[in-house]
Amino acid sequence: MPQHWKTKRNGWRAALGLAFMLAMAPSHSNAQAPAEVSGAEGRMLSALLERFEPLPSVGQIWTGAFAAAAEKSEAVKAEVDSVERSGLAEAEVLVRVGALRQELKVIRRDRNAFIAGFLTPLQQLALDSIVNPPAPSIQHFGFHDRLKCMVCKKPGEGAVFPSGVKRPDQLLTPKE
Repeated sequence: MPQHWKTKRNGWRAALGLAFMLAMAPSHSNAQAPAEVSGAEGRMLSALLERFEPLPSVGQIWTGAFAAAAEKSEAVKAEVDSVERSGLAEAEVLVRVGALRQELKVIRRDRNAFIAGFLTPLQQLALDSIVNPPAPSIQHFGFHDRLKCMVCKKPGEGAVFPSGVKRPDQLLTPKE
């Protein structure tokens, strides 16, 4: 048998083996979060796997990062519960719980930064919009005149009041 026939036959075997492995590999198009990551973290992981469709090995790395972050978060949340139930003074509880909440933010930020390391710059922008959505704009008093509103008015911005309308600082003074 000529040598080029052997290499051709080995090439076909390799191609068939690769096709079989790809067919057997799990697809992330309808990804479900693994059992070790549940709740909101599991839903977020599933959404990220579905949105970015990483390689299976990268998906496993992300799953591990989410599982580790979830474990740390649960430990910190348990500590928050124990501090809130302790008999400490309210001021001390507020300080400790505030520090623990900052720790939770750091855990999430580090997890998201780790995930972003596997993405292209354009995908990183998409991840940022998913992880940190903009706050909704709400009207606190419904429809009203924003020039007169003390909440809407930016600091240092003067409001224009029509003649005959008192400024808010004049409302508290007694009538003459």
